[in-house]
Amino acid sequence: MTGFIVCAALAALVAVLFIALPLVRPRFGGGAPHYLLALAAGLIVLLGAAALYAVWGHGSWRVAPAADATGIATLLAATEERPDDIQAWLNLGRGYLRIAQWPLARRSFEHADRLSQGHSADALGGLAESMVLENNGEPTAATTALFDRALQLDPRSPAALFYSGVAQLNAGNLDAARARFSALRDLGPPPQVAAALDKQIATIDAELAAAHPDPATAIHLRVSLDPALAGRVPANAVLFVFVQAPGGGPPLAARRLAAQLPRDITLSASDSMIAGRALKPGQHVQVVARLSASGAPTASAGDLQGALPAIAGSKSIYQLLIGQPRP
Repeated sequence: MTGFIVCAALAALVAVLFIALPLVRPRFGGGAPHYLLALAAGLIVLLGAAALYAVWGHGSWRVAPAADATGIATLLAATEERPDDIQAWLNLGRGYLRIAQWPLARRSFEHADRLSQGHSADALGGLAESMVLENNGEPTAATTALFDRALQLDPRSPAALFYSGVAQLNAGNLDAARARFSALRDLGPPPQVAAALDKQIATIDAELAAAHPDPATAIHLRVSLDPALAGRVPANAVLFVFVQAPGGGPPLAARRLAAQLPRDITLSASDSMIAGRALKPGQHVQVVARLSASGAPTASAGDLQGALPAIAGSKSIYQLLIGQPRP
């Protein structure tokens, strides 16, 4: 993809990423991911972007005519006149992508890949992209391998960086996903795309920080449930663990987790909820663990909880027992 097509596609796809990924990720408390809602949201963004461009757009592309019936006919004619021209087949594949003819796009990129003997990053990237779209936007092991091959040939391929970054994010490989999105950011995309990428990178950084607690402020817990209360835990309960300052106020750190007990948990300044309000080394605090029947962080009747004092940065493992039902 070149020029405007790359920028517009990336802007729309990054927008879909932020809307759809939170809906399809596993949900705390055992809730099912919203795949249909994610698909609908993605289609709204992509089709809405296309519609708005049709109304307000006034740009042009450097290669390939507009992808209507006449444009496709022109692109087909070019491949018939120059059947060994890799660029002609790439243009045809891009034309089919623009009119959502994924299988025809895939065949065009496959032909370009054969002509290049596997040495065209554009052909590999276009082939993988058409396969992803043909699979309802879901990357597979095969498409990820194709994008990786494209990146080996061209480390600056925007489509390969984006789709492989999404695949790594979906697989939970946060470091690899961050590297792909950062490389894409370094290509100097338009301001809207750069801002979206910055937000996604910041989100990944926050998740990485939570996975690697700050040792100077860490509070290590072993949270368990009083066996006498085992029969009072609802099936849809959610576990909230949070740290309170002696003077009260919003939590200094908090985690929302599935209600699977006993379990080991570490909270630290990395789990801060509010900028500028976080645990400090050596701070004396109160730690509360609550099994919420409603799934809300605020306490309600029927919740089960436990609490204990702790010191931030201590190497001790605090034994926090949930053994008190709220009236």
